[in-house]
Amino acid sequence: MLTAADTTRVLSLYDLGKVYKVTPASRGFVNETAFVQTEQGRFVLRRGHRRLGEAAQRYRHRLINWLTDHDFPTAELIPVRNSDTLVTLDGRFYEVRTFVEGGDFTPSRPLQAANVGATLARYHQVVKNFPPPEKLPPRYSPQTILGLTERLLERDFMGELYDWLSWYDLRAARLRQQLCVRDYAALPHLVIHGDIHCDNLLFDGDEVAALLDYDQATWDARIVDVADGLIGFATASNCTDKLQWGVYPGPLDEEQAARLIRGYVEVEPLSRAEIEALPLLVEIIWLQGELGRVISTPEGSPDYHQDVLNQGRWLSTWMHERSRHIAAHWLDLTEQAISEAHASIAA
Repeated sequence: MLTAADTTRVLSLYDLGKVYKVTPASRGFVNETAFVQTEQGRFVLRRGHRRLGEAAQRYRHRLINWLTDHDFPTAELIPVRNSDTLVTLDGRFYEVRTFVEGGDFTPSRPLQAANVGATLARYHQVVKNFPPPEKLPPRYSPQTILGLTERLLERDFMGELYDWLSWYDLRAARLRQQLCVRDYAALPHLVIHGDIHCDNLLFDGDEVAALLDYDQATWDARIVDVADGLIGFATASNCTDKLQWGVYPGPLDEEQAARLIRGYVEVEPLSRAEIEALPLLVEIIWLQGELGRVISTPEGSPDYHQDVLNQGRWLSTWMHERSRHIAAHWLDLTEQAISEAHASIAA
């Protein structure tokens, strides 16, 4: 927890004027954050998690500064008197950012979903030439699902999850055929944000005011951000009778998903290969997430774990049954956006 002494020491390195008030943030599970009111305005003070070393922190700062230099909506880093934006005290890393006024995502405002898509496309345009970090394996993949099921099968001494895990193994093997390593590697890659969900975007009316939190930025297919965006901002909420204990509250809201895709492709077209891979990737995220929930709750009862796994299976089946229709609709949206752009240029 950030102490008053920590806050005073860090803020003394900045030219922010007199400090009037420091309020701990209610959100944030990885980093410690506080809101700071000074005579120069409102700022955000953050102490990074211990697992994030200096190299990772400085790479993230270079990325944020790159975005700021390209007028992308995010919170600007404030330099200390020596012009550095990263403060090191007692082996911990601190930073101060501008405070961005904004509200939460409101599903009943359809233009917000479209603006999420447009913001992701704009982010991908801006970082297209940004140097990649150390390249890691894909965040979501059938191979990861197979690894998770193997771990759970080894832990399942009584065989109580065998039938469920066998189904996950078979489905992962099928997904690996549909989205093989070679095809995935051929998709456009760049430095993705890597953590697209409701808590990391602020809204000013229907517009995105800021995209925040770049701790998970990594080199991966750009559709990873789009898939995370679909799950985070276009999930149906009318399936609580089927999905009570799992990670995800529902499948995609197809109308909301179409708004997000339309917002994206109006800024940056997606290729046919990307659109055809997107439903598969969403399905992989669902399955990987539910397996992760079971692994992270070893104290859970077999009935609970069966229920969680069954919910992942239900979501997977839902997507499998609709994937062709959904991909066809998203392809139509892309073609319409390209056609309208060409017409606008011709006019």
